[in-house]
Amino acid sequence: MAAKFRPVTILAIAAAFTVAAWSPLFAADQTPLRIAMNADPDVLDMTQSTNPPQGLATLVNVYEGLVRADAEGHTIPALAQSWDTLDGGKVIVMHLRHGVKFHSGDPFTSADVLWSHERMSKKTWFYALSFAKFITKVEAIDPYTVKFSFKQPDAQFLLVPALIIGSKSYYDRVGEKEFTKHPVGTGPYKIVDYKPAEYLDLAAFDGYWGKAPQIKRAHFVFVQDDNTRVSKLQAGEVDLIMATPYSAYDQLKSQGFSLVKLPVHPTQSIQMQFANPHTPWHDLRIRKAMAHAIDRDAIVKGLLHGMPTDYPRLMPDEIGYDPNLIDYKYDPAEARRLEADAGYPNGFDMPLYYSTGVYFGTMETAEAVALYLKQNLNVNSKVQGIQLIQLLQMLGHIARDPKGEYVGVAGLPVANLSTPIEGVSLAYSGMFAMYKNDQLDALLAKADATLDVARQAPYIKEMMKIEQEDLSTITLWQYVDVYAMRKGIVYTPSKHGLEVVYLPLVSEKT
Repeated sequence: MAAKFRPVTILAIAAAFTVAAWSPLFAADQTPLRIAMNADPDVLDMTQSTNPPQGLATLVNVYEGLVRADAEGHTIPALAQSWDTLDGGKVIVMHLRHGVKFHSGDPFTSADVLWSHERMSKKTWFYALSFAKFITKVEAIDPYTVKFSFKQPDAQFLLVPALIIGSKSYYDRVGEKEFTKHPVGTGPYKIVDYKPAEYLDLAAFDGYWGKAPQIKRAHFVFVQDDNTRVSKLQAGEVDLIMATPYSAYDQLKSQGFSLVKLPVHPTQSIQMQFANPHTPWHDLRIRKAMAHAIDRDAIVKGLLHGMPTDYPRLMPDEIGYDPNLIDYKYDPAEARRLEADAGYPNGFDMPLYYSTGVYFGTMETAEAVALYLKQNLNVNSKVQGIQLIQLLQMLGHIARDPKGEYVGVAGLPVANLSTPIEGVSLAYSGMFAMYKNDQLDALLAKADATLDVARQAPYIKEMMKIEQEDLSTITLWQYVDVYAMRKGIVYTPSKHGLEVVYLPLVSEKT
């Protein structure tokens, strides 16, 4: 009697073929789009990533959430085709898209949503502590309907696509080790090959539920050195680069390359630890002195070639932007007066960390900050660069240490996010929160419980005022990513989001 092929057997064969298809070379007749990035993912499995901005720079093409942002940064359906908001926002019922498949061939159902929520709640701090903190229950009503229950309405749930969907069926079949090594998503591209710190190869997924992208293959190379990325573009070794150094903008433009400037997350800021009451910067007068002692305009226009923006908190096109916020002008005399008034007429010593390997201009800004503080306040800064992952780990330990001492220049969640509520929530409610203010907490709760985005504006405006007046962080400049590409390549990235290369938005003129 002939053997019968059961569906699970076919899926297992398909999964095995998908894994076996990972090879370091594309077929000879399939020339990939070549892209130079400044950092590779922390992990391939984004359901356990500890640094989503870094991972999603490339893997946004592989994974999807229930919702996503359009070109203007507005929420639109993704794996959820529609949703109903009930009980004043305490219940959201998601109606899932039919006919969606993972790269493994497994169908997408409500079981995958429940499994992904549970996995990310255990594996990822950013999801568990920020975006899922009000979720009390997730239920599968049927294979294509999921009910989320909240202890209070949470505006971020629909504004921030934090829940990344992975395949439960694939995981159950291959196990943790294989799932982590060869993960699959539902996105327009599947992973073909990956070598950490070197390259990532993607290919368009023929079974994608949405519109087929024009670019069929992509070869991402990870090049930390800014000038080397530029050299590769000029030499024709790559077609597009991100995080283009600002100093190369005019030269590349004169050479005929296309350039796109996009304000994106994060905001370069000075962050301080407040749990230790014995540090000089625990005194507001010292924080104001530091703000007046740093010439931000000179840093932006001179050191950074005028590319970043410089607003006290949010960008003018963001909900809650307040043009009347106090901007601490460069005033060395006022800085010294405040410092002396706080009891430090001869200056003080402090650490000054900065994150390395991700955002252009951070090291240069940290060095400039140290020079200004020394020149105008006699502050002796011990400047130390540290990889972002290690820096986050350190902050998790030092945030609430009553003996901890931390000052750092780093990209913080302030401007150019899906919603300003996201930034306040991450900066002041998560495990890295350095600052506590009961009034701000109350405003955040009101804003997050307001599902009508327009009605959030007064709360956001008041939160930004508190942050700026109390200088919980000192804004230096808002990051602007510069994408540079050879003639014929067109890329228009989405607003108010992360620094990514989303391949469906890339096209090539013939």
